[in-house]
Amino acid sequence: MCAAWGMGLNFRVSARTILHLGSELISSDGVAFYELIKNSLDAKASRVTVDVFYRLDYVVYSEILRELGEDRDTPEVLRERYIRSLRRPRTWQQLRDYALGSIVQGAPGVDRLVRRLTNASTKARFLEALRAANQIEIDDDGEGMSLDILRDVYLTIGTSYRADQKRDQYAAEEDDEVEASAPEVILGEKGLGRLSAMRLGDEVLVVTGQAGDSNWNQLEIDWNDFADAANDDLDSVEVEPEVGNAKEEEERGTLIRISALKSEWSADKLAGLAIEQFSKLSDPLGGTPAPPLTLRFNDIEVEIPRFADFLLEQAHGRLRAALHVAGPGAPRIEGTMEYLLHNRSRQLRLSTLELKTTTELDVPTVERIGPFNLDMYWFNRRLLTKIEGIGNLTVVRRILAEWSGGVSVYRDGYRVNPYGGPNDDWLDLDRDAFSTSGFKLNRGQIVGRARITQRGNPYLIDQTNREGLKENPEKQAFVKVLSAVMEIYRQYLNEIDRDVDRARRVTAAEALERFSVEDERLASLLPALEDALRGSEDGRDLTRKLRGTMSELRAAAEVVQRAAGAQEKERSRVLHLASIGLMIESLAHELYRATSAGLETIAQARRSSNPVNAGTSLRVLDSQLRTLQKRLKVLDPLSTNARQTKEAFELVDWIEDIVNGFASRNEGRRIAIETSVLPDDGELNVKAVKGMFVQVLENLLTNSVFWVSEQHKERVRLRIARDGGDEPVGRIDVVVDLPSRRILVTDDGPGIPQERRETVFEPFFSTKRQKQGKGLGLYIAREVAEYHGGTLTLGAADEHGQIHSVIFEIGNVDV
Repeated sequence: MCAAWGMGLNFRVSARTILHLGSELISSDGVAFYELIKNSLDAKASRVTVDVFYRLDYVVYSEILRELGEDRDTPEVLRERYIRSLRRPRTWQQLRDYALGSIVQGAPGVDRLVRRLTNASTKARFLEALRAANQIEIDDDGEGMSLDILRDVYLTIGTSYRADQKRDQYAAEEDDEVEASAPEVILGEKGLGRLSAMRLGDEVLVVTGQAGDSNWNQLEIDWNDFADAANDDLDSVEVEPEVGNAKEEEERGTLIRISALKSEWSADKLAGLAIEQFSKLSDPLGGTPAPPLTLRFNDIEVEIPRFADFLLEQAHGRLRAALHVAGPGAPRIEGTMEYLLHNRSRQLRLSTLELKTTTELDVPTVERIGPFNLDMYWFNRRLLTKIEGIGNLTVVRRILAEWSGGVSVYRDGYRVNPYGGPNDDWLDLDRDAFSTSGFKLNRGQIVGRARITQRGNPYLIDQTNREGLKENPEKQAFVKVLSAVMEIYRQYLNEIDRDVDRARRVTAAEALERFSVEDERLASLLPALEDALRGSEDGRDLTRKLRGTMSELRAAAEVVQRAAGAQEKERSRVLHLASIGLMIESLAHELYRATSAGLETIAQARRSSNPVNAGTSLRVLDSQLRTLQKRLKVLDPLSTNARQTKEAFELVDWIEDIVNGFASRNEGRRIAIETSVLPDDGELNVKAVKGMFVQVLENLLTNSVFWVSEQHKERVRLRIARDGGDEPVGRIDVVVDLPSRRILVTDDGPGIPQERRETVFEPFFSTKRQKQGKGLGLYIAREVAEYHGGTLTLGAADEHGQIHSVIFEIGNVDV
C-alpha cells in the first residue's frame, strides 16, 4: 500500500475548478437570469429591475480582446496562434480608436465610456474601460446582505444557508409557531446561484446592505483571476468583501453589476427571453402573482408578456387531473376531461389498481411522487379563429405559439426549467401524437402545467444545473403517470370524434334505401312528365335523356351495393383475423407451458427406476394432453372453413365446453369459473356460427381473469388477503339465460367505472400495462357479436359506480 494513504491527505481544489463549475451548472442565459431573480425573490424583494446596457458593438469588443490576447474563453495556445497569424497587429492605441468608432450612440452612460477610453494612458486602463463598456445590472429592494453574510454565505459555493432556512421553517410549522396554510416559499437551496453571474460576464460587483446598516457592503470578483491562477489552490485567489459607501439606515437591497459580458445583447434578444423565460417564471394558470420584475434595454423598457387569458376561451378541450396519495383508495387519479368544441365532458378516475396496471409502477413509488395537479388546454389549430380586439388568425396563432409547448412544471408556483419549453418534449407528446390520427395533443396544441410543491413532492428534486428534475425512480414515475393521463385524454378526444362522425355518417345501406325511395317516386312521376313533353321534339329528347340518366344511376347504385357487400365481407375477415390473432397469442403461451410441463414429466419418468413413479408420471402427462386437446377442440370452429358456417348444436353444452376449457387452463390462478343455466337443466338447440361464441366468450373471460388476478395482488399488498392456500382468490360466473337469449359474464374484480361504459369498447383503449393489453379485446368481441346479429353491452353499476357484468345478447338464432 502506498504510504501516502496513511498520511491523511485531503483533496486539493484548483482555482480553475470554479470556472468549470460555472460553465457546467449554469447552462444558458435564461437559467442564469432565473437564478439571480430567484435570489431577489428569496430576499423578499418587492421590486426587481434587470438593466442591460449595451454601449459598444460586441463583435468589435471580441475582436479587440482576441487581438490583444485577452480572450480568456479561448485556450492560451490558440490565442497565441491567432496573434501570430495577424499580418499587421495593431497597437492598443489603434484598437482604442477602433473601439471609439464602434460606440452605440445614444446608449446610457456612453459619454462616460468615451471619456474613459480617450483618457486611458495604459493598455491596462484601456482594457479596464473596454470591459466595463457593456453591463447587466440586477437591482432589488430585498433584505440585502450584511458583511458577514456576504463573506460567509455568498462566497461559499454550495452553502446550505437557504436549505437551513427551509428546515427551520418546516420545524416551526410542525411546532405550530407559524401558519402552515400559507407558508413562505423559499426557492433557493443548493447555494449555486452566485455562479450565474459568471455565465453572463467575467466581472461582477455586488453592492448590498440591510436596513439599519450605516454603510453598503460591496464585493468585487474578476473570474479571470481564477483562470490566471489555473492550477494553484482555490484559496490562492483572494476575494474579500469590504465596507462601501454610506447609506440611509432604512435603505436596503442588492445590486449585482456584471461586466465584461460574454455574449452579444440586443433589444430583440432580451425580448425573446421575456417571451420564453421571464413571462413564464410564475404559473400562468395558477394563483401565483407575476414576479415584480422590470426589464430594460438601454433604459427602454422591454415588455414581459402577461398571460393571454382570452386565449383560453378559444380552447377546444381541457383536462384537469390530480394525483391523490392520501385518504381512502389512494393513490388514485381524479379529474375531468372536457371536449369543449362538442360540449362533452367525462369524469376521469384511475384507481390504485389501474394506476399500477397502466404505468407498471409499484404503489410505494407512486406514493413517493407526492400529490400534484395537472391543468391543460388543448387547441385544434385548424379551428382557431380571429379574436375581435386582438387580431386576425395569424396573430392568434402567434400568441398561441408563445404560450404553447406542452406541459410545464411549476413548483410552489415557480417554473422548473426546461419543461414546456420550445425544445423540450419530456412527455414524448409529439412522438405519441404523430403515431395517432389527427396528430392530436402535440406540443404546439397544448398550454398546460403540472403543479408540485417542495413539501408535497420532496423526491422530485431539481438537477444541480437547473435543467429539469433529477433522474430518479420518482421522476420517472411522475413522467409515466402524466403520460398515462395524457394518453387517456387523447383516447377520449378520439372517441368523441368518432361518435360525432358516426352521427353524421350515412351508411351504404342507408344511401341505397334513400335512392330506392327517390327512384320509385321519380318513376311514378315520369309518365305524367312524358305526356307534358310529348308535344315537341325537344321535350321528347329531354324525356329520353332523363330515362337514360335514371338507368345510369340505377347501374351506379348496383355498383355501390356490390362494393358495400365486398367491404362488409372484408370487415368480417379482418375482425376474424384480429380475434384469431389475440387467441393465438394466448394459445402460444399455453402450448409452451403445456409442452414444457409434458417434457418435464417425461424426464421424471425416465429418471425414475420405480414403476409406480413412472406410472404416476404417465397419468400426469395424459391429463396434460387431454387439457390441451380440449383447448384445441374449442378453437376448431375458428378455422377458415368453419368460421362462417352455421351448424346445428345444443347451445348450453357448447357454452359449457368453452368455459370449462378456459377454466382448466387457468386452474393455477385459483379463480372459480362456473357456468349456470336459467332455467336449471335447460337446453336450447340452435343453428348458428359456433366460432362467434368462442371469440366473444374468450375475450370476456380473459379480461375478467386479468382484473380478478390484479385485484388479488393489490389486496395482498394491502394485507387484506394472503397469497397462497387453496381458497379461490375470486370468481367468474357465466349465466346462460335461455328465455332472454342472453349470456351474462360477471366477476368480482374491481369493475369498470360507470363513466367508461362505452369507452371500453373503443379500439385501443386499455388500462392494462403495455405488454398485457392492446385495447382490442372488447372492441373485437362487440364487433363480432354485432356482425352475427347479437349485441354486447355492460350491465348495471353497483352503489359505488362500478360495473361488474357484461351482457351478450345472442340475437336471433335459428332454433
